[in-house]
Amino acid sequence: MRAYGSLRRAADFQRVYRRGERAGSKHLAVYALASSRGGESRPEVGFSIGKGVGSAVVRNRLRRRCRTILDAAPLGSCLGRRVVIVARAGAGELSFESLRAELGAGLHRLGLA
Repeated sequence: MRAYGSLRRAADFQRVYRRGERAGSKHLAVYALASSRGGESRPEVGFSIGKGVGSAVVRNRLRRRCRTILDAAPLGSCLGRRVVIVARAGAGELSFESLRAELGAGLHRLGLA
């Protein structure tokens, strides 16, 4: 079982975009917002990977790699947070280590890792 839940509704994504903090890099942007459910609920993570990133195969591979990175990351400081990870063009071409570095840097800038 994952240590985090999933964001699925478009309204939840929009709320995080409008009210949340943002940390960006060349290939990824990470948004975070405190959840309205309280500080002890598990974090909720959503992915926004548009068609500009690549084909469906590339987008799904990128999503799986991000989940793998998040599964290995200590998300204790994310409790009660909603996090959205947005992939930009070129993100599908990153190596796993480069993706881990960019995602880790974004999470660190927001104080989540």
